[in-house]
Amino acid sequence: MSTLASNNINIDIADTQMQRAQKRDSQHIEVSKLGITSILKTVTEAAVITTLNGEIIGYNKQLKELVPHISDAQNITDAFKLTSSSLNTPCLTQLSVIVGRRSGSFPIQLTTVQVNVEKTVSIPSFVSMLRTPDTHVPTALLYKLDEHILRFSMRLRQIQNAKKEHAKYARQATLDAITDPLTGLKNRRFVQSFMDLQWYGQFRKGEDSVLILFDIDHFKQINDKYGHPTGDEAIKVFADCLLTQARPTDVVGRWGGEEFIVLLTNCSSEQARVFLERVMAKIRLLRVPYEQGHISMTASAGYCAFSQAKSVEHSFTQADTALYIAKSNGRDRYKKATI
Repeated sequence: MSTLASNNINIDIADTQMQRAQKRDSQHIEVSKLGITSILKTVTEAAVITTLNGEIIGYNKQLKELVPHISDAQNITDAFKLTSSSLNTPCLTQLSVIVGRRSGSFPIQLTTVQVNVEKTVSIPSFVSMLRTPDTHVPTALLYKLDEHILRFSMRLRQIQNAKKEHAKYARQATLDAITDPLTGLKNRRFVQSFMDLQWYGQFRKGEDSVLILFDIDHFKQINDKYGHPTGDEAIKVFADCLLTQARPTDVVGRWGGEEFIVLLTNCSSEQARVFLERVMAKIRLLRVPYEQGHISMTASAGYCAFSQAKSVEHSFTQADTALYIAKSNGRDRYKKATI
């Protein structure tokens, strides 16, 4: 490159820098005519005034209270980002071009920007152009934050969150009311209600259901020999076994102590027998850990189809009688009710 060409480039750069400096000086002169302090005193909302390129030149105490970190910001983009698209621009520094075309205030949505803070606040706001009194030249931007809408929105959000929390606790309370706390199975209250519904429903659907009662064999000996924590673990292991072997449409519950109940829906007595064969084999393979190793267990069961009984209570009584016979005959077996 020749020396002449290089000198021309340097001259162009110098001219550009000079023009920019003159433009900034001109803007500062125009800004000084506005009376920033007087404008901010007349604004009741939280407000900030910037130059056309976003440089912050003033704000009131309301804004300082609402956005404490505004004092550390040099440019509007250090404190806020534009989160509304009503003006068709994603950048705050481009607002002056759009707002300068018309008079009046433009609604926008500002979101606070703060370093090392995860939670941000979205604030409904308005932006308008400030013009010099004598020449009416666009000189600065006035941002007014509608803190009343913000407070209303925050209160509404708090109410909505409170409702969600209440619904969450209500669901949990309902779940707790029908769940056995040790095993996570349905409790006696739920199973009783479900059996009543199933009893009357089967007549409409033309389906049968089978009620099965399980009892862990020699459970008292497990508690006495290995301690109640091991006994509780045995109950949980047993409950998991029943739950994994049942179908999604079946109901598995803890009736009380070491007694469990399974209601096989849309099931015949023969299908219940096949289910019991499989479950009893799984139970014999169960192992419950304790300090010095593990223990095994067996169980006895009695079952009765709804179609064999006169009522839910009758079905339960018959299954309980069959369970007693299974235990009397040596345990580790199941017995069908005979009516």
